[in-house]
Amino acid sequence: MAGTATVYLEQRVLSHTLAYGAYTAPTLVFLALCTSEPSRTVAGTEVVGGGYARIQGTFALAGTPDNVASNAATIEYPTATASWGTVGWFEVWDAVSGGNRLYWGPLVDPADGVTPITRSIQTSDIVRFQAGVVQIQAT
Repeated sequence: MAGTATVYLEQRVLSHTLAYGAYTAPTLVFLALCTSEPSRTVAGTEVVGGGYARIQGTFALAGTPDNVASNAATIEYPTATASWGTVGWFEVWDAVSGGNRLYWGPLVDPADGVTPITRSIQTSDIVRFQAGVVQIQAT
């Protein structure tokens, strides 16, 4: 899954690196799942209910290519206690609820890293992303 920055984050990085505004990096980030497609400016429809909650993620530079960070450890959501709907996108936020959306992207087949996938999450399903699968690419 390759994600890209939101307008919010792009503006903060520009202001910070060009010395006309400070930006304090988040101390924690959280991965959200969406049932509608987000964009650079608009958040997707995040899953609600059924035992769903954003999950904290840890990220590190992937090494190759040198402009990609990926999840450093497995990210696993709690068991769904009801249907979550059909998820096909992810977002990275700086808070467990509310907060600022930092990145977004489609869920893609980890075998090729390109083919978009959607998954209907039903009662008793567990959503898990192995280390290295959630990728954020700087452009």
